Amino acid sequence: MTSLQLDDLLTELRRRHWTLFRWGEANAPTLIAAVQQWDACADVLILRSEDDATAFRVPDAQGSNVLVPEKVSYQYHASALWTLRAILSLPTPDSTAAPTTIETPHAKCRVPEGLPRPIVIRPLSPHPK
Repeated sequence: MTSLQLDDLLTELRRRHWTLFRWGEANAPTLIAAVQQWDACADVLILRSEDDATAFRVPDAQGSNVLVPEKVSYQYHASALWTLRAILSLPTPDSTAAPTTIETPHAKCRVPEGLPRPIVIRPLSPHPK
């Protein structure tokens, strides 16, 4: 599923302390999701293949399943590479440029039901310099 540039961007997600969820084998995942939790929202990425990915921001994400959102304040659907670029360049929630319009999420803003339990890869702890 991953090319060199895509691998670099996935590494950047881990560097930024996103939590990764993987369904399937490490060398051939069937689905990958990533979540970065903020105080008042969460950013989510769903990678289905190199040609099919979705990114979105879930407002008021505390206590809700961010992988099955009811509302979003941002959504983007494209190839994995462009979607990763989009979510990594999304303004932080506290920025005046952050998206604030509440929308109904596209059906692609959901992890399919009935999947087995994923492997969860927690963010790496920040290393002191």
